Amino acid sequence: MTAIRAARADELDAVAAMWSAMYAYQQAQGMMLAVRDDAGEIWKRENASRLDSALATVLVAELDGGLAGFLAAQTKRLPPYLATGNPKIGYISAVYVDPAARRHRVGKALVDAALAWFTRADCSSIELQVVAGNELARAFWTSVGFAPEILQMRRPL
Repeated sequence: MTAIRAARADELDAVAAMWSAMYAYQQAQGMMLAVRDDAGEIWKRENASRLDSALATVLVAELDGGLAGFLAAQTKRLPPYLATGNPKIGYISAVYVDPAARRHRVGKALVDAALAWFTRADCSSIELQVVAGNELARAFWTSVGFAPEILQMRRPL
């Protein structure tokens, strides 16, 4: 059974390694934005104070006694010209499930926990980005209730 909880500071190295694996996978799926060689370390440093607060959380999934995945989330506010109601929205910035733990509903358990966290944070909606060429991720997000809204495009200079 998968257990979901807020990440602990002593797990940040393992979570940052998963974050780096996530970006390597996304680049293989067509993500054009390059990351620095030390991106995992920077991500770890920036998220050390955001493991579980009112504005952000990093959730981890435990499966069979080890970390099987993580989800990073935060709240933000829409600009006044885009908010007709509650301007507070949720943003899922990263999700990763170890390949050995896939097909065990770990991703869904992480998303369900994030949805509960966003509900407690009084968010009106949740947004995220998916690499256009990542068919598996697009199918997963559709299966948990998300729908395409905006297509982000990039042109290197």
